[in-house]
Amino acid sequence: MITGYGMHGLGVNALETFNQMIISGFKPDGVTFVAILSACSHAGLVSEGRSLCDQMLRKYMIEPKIEHYACMVDLLGRAGLLQEASEIVKNMPVEPNACVWGALLNSCRMHNNADVAEETASHMFSLNLQETTGNYMLLSNVYAAGGRWEDSARVRTSARRKGLKKNRGQSWIKVKKDVHMFSAGKNMEMGLEQVIRILEELALQMETEGYIHANNIIPQDVDT
Repeated sequence: MITGYGMHGLGVNALETFNQMIISGFKPDGVTFVAILSACSHAGLVSEGRSLCDQMLRKYMIEPKIEHYACMVDLLGRAGLLQEASEIVKNMPVEPNACVWGALLNSCRMHNNADVAEETASHMFSLNLQETTGNYMLLSNVYAAGGRWEDSARVRTSARRKGLKKNRGQSWIKVKKDVHMFSAGKNMEMGLEQVIRILEELALQMETEGYIHANNIIPQDVDT
């Protein structure tokens, strides 16, 4: 239940369930704390997350593991507390893995913080971590959001030279028992004009509702 509440951003409900579990005499374990910390992260409950993380060892004698630190990094990062999140990664008693570094880098993208992103990427790329295209693209997008197009292109070129390729985005929809799949950058054989027309109508409706285009990230094509 805690996980379910967390997935839907119902952090307060997750905390109520956690507290009720304690009152009922159930003792939380490491998995429970991953669920409740993740719920706090998705709901932006920073102080509650800090308190729970502190209780793990002090009250329940549970040694925080890499997944708990990853939750805290995600919690602080989502809240824009990037320096604090960065300090956790640097000072955690276990070696941070690519998932932890990636969570911090993604938060830098969310808040357009190029300084922490550069520092984070520098640590990541200097360690013997499995390099992924996603982390390169995150850093590239941070640069792009700040208008640093040359740096953005440099990062993408570096990824390409290392043989890292970005997989095409894909989505699909089921209409009247037929499944239609879409792939980014790939032309449709049928119905393209109709899809474009509907997208234009949706875009117009979004603008009418007050939507503002976030067009500050338009990556340049560096693969040609």
